[in-house]
Amino acid sequence: MEGTITSYLNEQRASFSDVPLNDVDSLVLSTIAYLNFEKGSLGKKVPSDITPLPVAVCGIPADDLFGGIWLSRMGGDEFLSTLLASPRFMELDVGFYANEVSSHFEKQFSAITFFLPDDCVYIAFRGTDNSLTGWKEDFNITFMKEVPSQVSARTYLEDVSDMRAKRVYIGGHSKGGNLAEYAASTCRDTTFEKIDLIFNHDGPGFAFEPSDRFNAPEYNAKLRKTVPESSVFGMLMERRSNYRVVRSSGVLFAQHASTHWEVDGCDFVTLDSIRPEAAIVSGTLNSWSESYDPSTREQFIEAVYGIVAAANAGTWGEIAQDTTLNVIAMAEATAKLSPEMRSMLFDMIRDIAPILGSETAKQALNRLGGFERNR
Repeated sequence: MEGTITSYLNEQRASFSDVPLNDVDSLVLSTIAYLNFEKGSLGKKVPSDITPLPVAVCGIPADDLFGGIWLSRMGGDEFLSTLLASPRFMELDVGFYANEVSSHFEKQFSAITFFLPDDCVYIAFRGTDNSLTGWKEDFNITFMKEVPSQVSARTYLEDVSDMRAKRVYIGGHSKGGNLAEYAASTCRDTTFEKIDLIFNHDGPGFAFEPSDRFNAPEYNAKLRKTVPESSVFGMLMERRSNYRVVRSSGVLFAQHASTHWEVDGCDFVTLDSIRPEAAIVSGTLNSWSESYDPSTREQFIEAVYGIVAAANAGTWGEIAQDTTLNVIAMAEATAKLSPEMRSMLFDMIRDIAPILGSETAKQALNRLGGFERNR
């Protein structure tokens, strides 16, 4: 019977000793990686200390666990309650929890290790959180050869592999999938040999190929990339075709949420290709990005981030707390952009607005109204 990762948690009762890890398990573990464990037992322990997953989760209020991320709005409560009742996942131990956010270094990195039978581990990297710092680092991936969280991901993989594992699975959702690929493609050979599979669940590609290993047959044999049918984020800078398309019940960008991906038994419900409108959006964004050199892309990203930063907030939630004042502040910052940057912003929004039919995009164009572009 078809369902979601939440129904999978309810229906799959077998232990990992009896039923080995699969793609759906990977998405579940990648979703757990979004939870904020600081106020629980993991926040009070040395990172290398091992804790049963139920102990790590229990006792932390849901609002603190979710921390304002997308999971709190898209089935997080049901996912969490079903997770806590799952004998398959509640038998796991966890450790090596890391969570680092630095606005100065424009870094948002978090990872956790799940201990499976037979000296095997699953390393899960968190995707983008609710912080503006996390989103800025996502943007930086479009023009930088490596960002701080990618470097941390490689170090994390090598350290955990050296200390506690004979075999390694590695993965993540969204930016977490990108971190998993970066770590696996740039780590030491001895670490790479321990990796069984690499899971990238709708994470973006790379502006620059991380290493020669990235295109090697042995790397691609280990890679499992999955994207929802209306994927945009996971198709950004993606030049390969070795990915599977998963049916999702979400609408537009909400398809990205892992809780909307459809599951049948121990696998995803797959389709032959992504939807045409999603292919147009991602193709438009990729073409737009590739039409500018890295230096120009950097200037544009800094300009756009400057608009958001004008709200003087640390998270998207804080921006939403006083929408009117923050929109005014961002509109004033937009007016101060150079003509070239404003033209680039106008063109990007103009190109994707008709495709998405988005009122948000149309309103953004209206805010730029009165702007006379010099051709």
